[in-house]
Amino acid sequence: MTTGSPTVRRRRLAAALRRLRDQSGMTADEAARAIGISKSSLSRIENGLVSVLPPVARSLLELYGVESPDIEPLLQVAREARQRGWWQAYDDVLPDWFNVYVGLEAEAAEIRDFQPQLVYGLLQTADYARAILRSGLPDAPDEDIERRVELRMRRKENDRPPRLWLVLDEAVLHRPVGGAEVMRVQLKKILDASNVPGNNIQVLPFSAGEHASIGEQFSIMTFPEPTDPGIVYIETHAGSLYLEGQHVRTYAAVFQQLMASALGKRESAAMISAAMSAL
Repeated sequence: MTTGSPTVRRRRLAAALRRLRDQSGMTADEAARAIGISKSSLSRIENGLVSVLPPVARSLLELYGVESPDIEPLLQVAREARQRGWWQAYDDVLPDWFNVYVGLEAEAAEIRDFQPQLVYGLLQTADYARAILRSGLPDAPDEDIERRVELRMRRKENDRPPRLWLVLDEAVLHRPVGGAEVMRVQLKKILDASNVPGNNIQVLPFSAGEHASIGEQFSIMTFPEPTDPGIVYIETHAGSLYLEGQHVRTYAAVFQQLMASALGKRESAAMISAAMSAL
């Protein structure tokens, strides 16, 4: 499976359009009025919430004084941003707020993630994922649960998988999701992932006491293209939050503190192995 995420293309174009409007000195209201769309529509385009039609993108680029040779590459980004990602075939079970995350994940170069309770999604086995999904959706039909499990497994089928730097709270190792055998296989999966070049998996032991992110899970994603800014993802029962700019630097500092408090790679692997043996 290739990436080429339309979600990332949409963010890239949105950032370019915001920057070009700022450089032109126009307000959002002035720009929207000049090309015949509402200010709210332009706001949604500039915030990457919707893909922009190529004719609308062309009108904005011409309005901002972009030269003709430079317009076509941006229009190509607009066309690519309107393509459907593979994950959209799962719209029947994929919440809109998570649709964005999967699209970003598909093209991330590196993901730094702190998990206080559960195994990170890209490392979950099918049985572990099934148990988690069933516990959160007790009334869902079996076919819906299986579709969600399938989606979670397909997220791993990436020609250019991201580097993973994960910090897992020790609680993740001792919560027997799905029963002892399911958990044993899951812990082995984590160990295998820790041996993949470029990956780094650390365990934050109970002995570390209080730490920089008690009770809060978050992910920081960075991308191959310098023009694609990093993003912080925070998930709640009510939806999700995507943070950019200074927030990314704030959470990167928090992650550095978690890394410093966690066990090293070798000690973490030993703790995971010990948790497997105890099951």
